Amino acid sequence: MLILTVVRAWRSRSQGRLALAGTLWLLAAPTLAVAQEPALIEGSGYATTLGSPMELAARLDRILADPALTRAHLGLIVQVAETGEVLYERDGEKLFVPASNTKIVTAAVALDALGPAYRWRTSLVADGDISDGVLNGDLWIVGGGDPQLGREAVASWPELLGRAGIRRIAGDVIGDDRAFGGPQWGEGWYWHEVFASWAAGVSALQVWPNTVRARLLPGARVGDPARFELTRPGPALPMAIDVRTGAPGSDVRLQYEPPPEGGDVRMTGWIPASDTTNLHLATHHPTLYLLETLGEALADAGIEVEGRIRRVADGARPTHPGWTHVVSSDSLGAVVSEMLKQSDNQMAESILRTVGLEATGEGTAAAGLAVVGGVLAGWGIEPGAMALSDGSGLSRYNRIAPSAMARLLRAMWRHDEYRVFFTGLPVAAVDGTLRRRLAGTPAEENVRAKTGSLSSARALSGYLADGSGETLVFSLMVNDYDVPGSVAVALEDLIIEQVAMYRRPVEPGWPAYREEER
Repeated sequence: MLILTVVRAWRSRSQGRLALAGTLWLLAAPTLAVAQEPALIEGSGYATTLGSPMELAARLDRILADPALTRAHLGLIVQVAETGEVLYERDGEKLFVPASNTKIVTAAVALDALGPAYRWRTSLVADGDISDGVLNGDLWIVGGGDPQLGREAVASWPELLGRAGIRRIAGDVIGDDRAFGGPQWGEGWYWHEVFASWAAGVSALQVWPNTVRARLLPGARVGDPARFELTRPGPALPMAIDVRTGAPGSDVRLQYEPPPEGGDVRMTGWIPASDTTNLHLATHHPTLYLLETLGEALADAGIEVEGRIRRVADGARPTHPGWTHVVSSDSLGAVVSEMLKQSDNQMAESILRTVGLEATGEGTAAAGLAVVGGVLAGWGIEPGAMALSDGSGLSRYNRIAPSAMARLLRAMWRHDEYRVFFTGLPVAAVDGTLRRRLAGTPAEENVRAKTGSLSSARALSGYLADGSGETLVFSLMVNDYDVPGSVAVALEDLIIEQVAMYRRPVEPGWPAYREEER
């Protein structure tokens, strides 16, 4: 049995995690069989490489015939990076919800349009004279969209003001986030997710991560109100808590209700009496949260603000700018790597808006997507093959054909910034969102790929080196499956490890191609 061979190999190095996947396959796919078990590579305990595209296709066809995929829509393409030769394709031209595979597009276009050395700038501007420790005017914080501006950096700004001789601000502290326009969320995001950490909004002036960690503590008796606490210092959330204590051992049942006419978001529901419930929430607005964080830091440093701490009013500008300090971000190349490996939505959306800002002067998702369309067209990818509504993949409106994703990956393989792009992708069994996957298989430390996951939508696209040293590009997208997510992951992994087992038959006089000869 093919599956018995794979399960035995998996168990050799990943006993605990993968034994369950092996059991799943024995139960779910008893009909997957070949005439005899594949031979084993000496000393490896793993099935030998597949010797031809026909063998690869036969193996993949058997996997894709599994009953777990009966109701699913699946697209898969495997190509040789150098030549574009298609080794396998199943519905590669169909459109799929790509989830976070969208970040591949965002990263590639940003590296092409901005270059890996690009940096964001946040400016602190004293609008007025400084005398006797007093800034006789306003302090402006002008954001440039830095997607990695951390709380520690914001907390250090009072020290910078102190060095400039500012111990009191006679005017306001004004946050200018106008470099980015439009809503803080993406088009096609589910409204009930925008209170969750992974769907935090973005602005040109934001703290990363734009999230809050908190907890709910049960009351003494069933029906008593639960108590809400922040577990990390920071500004309070404008959220009304109406959560009650349920029976011991009951399920956590929480929901968020946006205010109909302003006011606070309302959290309702029940938590069990037996446990503390930990929460990871999005802040109410990125700019306001940064200003609140700065306000606390100023107060802690003893710097008095006589006016208000507020967002900028339309049309206002500094009138007498004097002292200025510019905070530069890390390079785009480093941010792209962090965004891809950790699948950070806030970074992806900020990068998309920055692409639009630098190209058109408008820091909106729409402007960024217009640039994306132009770059993709230059790579031979038609608009209908990649129809995007955001830069992160949270939007359910996004659609990508696996064949188009493969064309993008091949375009980047030839691109001057390929190495930055390639090294930024998660590595199987090593780091990022692939760190716990594909261990003990030929894909380990070989596959570099971006994951994607939404409800009933998964994707995995990237590169691997086959057994003969060729670089293969692949794109696998699965939508509308009705099995648990763990089953979908096991299917993804099994498919990709079979691709990693491929080895081109070497013909006389034909040297094996290797990636370093690119």
